[in-house]
Amino acid sequence: MATLDELFDTAGDRLRTAAAAPSPDRAATAGHLDRFLTALVGPLALDKVDTPRSAVTNDLAFRVGRAGDVLQSAQRLLPSPDTLGTPGTAPAESHLLDASAAVEAVRDVIQSHHGPDRVPLSAYAYALTTGPAHHYLTRRCAELAWGAAQVASSLARDTLDPSAAGAFADVRRFLSEASVFGRDGTRDADAAIGALPLMLPVDPVQTDSADRPQDVTAHLAEDCDRLSRAAFETLHHRSDHRMSGSDLQQLARWTAMQRLLAGRVLLRAAEELPEQTAAGLRQSAEALRGSAQAWQKSATAWQRIVDTADPRSHPKLPAPSYEVVRRGEVVRLPQVLPHPSTVIARTAAVRVGQLLYGAEWRPELTTRPDPRKGAAILADARGPGALAAALYRLPATGWQLALAAPQAVNRARGGLVTDVFEHQAPGLKAPGLKDHRFRPIAPQQLKALAAPYTAVLPAEQASAVSLLDIADQAGVPVPRALLDATAHRGLAATAARGWTQPRKATVRPVQPRLRPPQPQVLLRRRGL
Repeated sequence: MATLDELFDTAGDRLRTAAAAPSPDRAATAGHLDRFLTALVGPLALDKVDTPRSAVTNDLAFRVGRAGDVLQSAQRLLPSPDTLGTPGTAPAESHLLDASAAVEAVRDVIQSHHGPDRVPLSAYAYALTTGPAHHYLTRRCAELAWGAAQVASSLARDTLDPSAAGAFADVRRFLSEASVFGRDGTRDADAAIGALPLMLPVDPVQTDSADRPQDVTAHLAEDCDRLSRAAFETLHHRSDHRMSGSDLQQLARWTAMQRLLAGRVLLRAAEELPEQTAAGLRQSAEALRGSAQAWQKSATAWQRIVDTADPRSHPKLPAPSYEVVRRGEVVRLPQVLPHPSTVIARTAAVRVGQLLYGAEWRPELTTRPDPRKGAAILADARGPGALAAALYRLPATGWQLALAAPQAVNRARGGLVTDVFEHQAPGLKAPGLKDHRFRPIAPQQLKALAAPYTAVLPAEQASAVSLLDIADQAGVPVPRALLDATAHRGLAATAARGWTQPRKATVRPVQPRLRPPQPQVLLRRRGL
């Protein structure tokens, strides 16, 4: 999945190739260059949606627009091309079409992080609202303007009409000035934005035994992007499908399995490496084991807790008696679709398991197969540095899930019941639960469900840092880490604001109705 940097680099390569390739149909090449300049203004127009554009960005857009106007005048001086609007046979035309498609894809990537009403859909959308982020787009567009100037220069050299040649020279001058001034005024550009990928929908993509082992890490990165969006939607209440208690419990279990399998992958790969490198992999495996234990504790906290809206995970209940069945009082539990994040978390666990055991591995297997050789794992992951960079995405995304989990617990609180007397809310004797051992949970138990996630956050950070150290020692850059750091800071600030005043305003009116103070006092006196 291409990032902004990769798309801009692709467009630049195509422009350089088009400038060096001869063009037998200059009118067609000029038409495709005009289309590219129109597309080039697209990423710059996105800046004014959130904040006013800077003077540097406005100047770049103005000069590119002037170049486009002069280029259209030059086209009128040339014969009408027969292939305009369709891929031509000349190399220059096809390369310009590819460059235009890459720049248009940049706009699509940026827009994928916002909804139709400009509502952010991911934590990375907030990173796009800063001035340095806007200057990153301006700087990269200025670099492409230089490449377009070279194409215009080649057209001026190959054109026999003096008027058209002069117009192409003016196009080159406008684009060259736009490039020089644009790059000089954007030295504060945030390079981390270049790692921004297309934001995928929260739709599970199942694994297939036919998937190539060398593609597992790429598919795993896409799963992590889907989980990142699910965490953001949960934290900001963007999704109609809320996470239930069963979803949170199963999500924690699958996430813990991911960490355990990832640690075993590192240990297996360490067997084929020198001692110094292998020591780093073993240290990261230990950190991932700590993350798995933290996630497992959060899953254990849900024992003896049932979400009546989604009772997929519940204590084992005794079979109904004959009298209950005869009276027709047997109640069938509702069948609820799991949250997509739960399915995606399972898929990610399967992918890590495929990297360790092979494409046929599934968690449901009763026997554990022999792990693959460390050399094969390293070959599929393209080395220890790339392996660490790929596995880094697990704790980086898990941090976001752990930050959003307390919000999901808070939203599910109305349907949580328990059969543990110490965890039940006193004074609650609803008519439907009068003679039943399951009662709504106490506020203290609600806090106990959210508390384990606070231990997950530092554990995931430690795992991510350990994996990044391995990648750094191997000389493998991880540009996504800078983007994640910016997104995590924004998420933490948003969570701090969302868990204080707004949350109290919604919870306080409900508590007096759920826990009247007078019956609570009476119950304590009876117990004494």
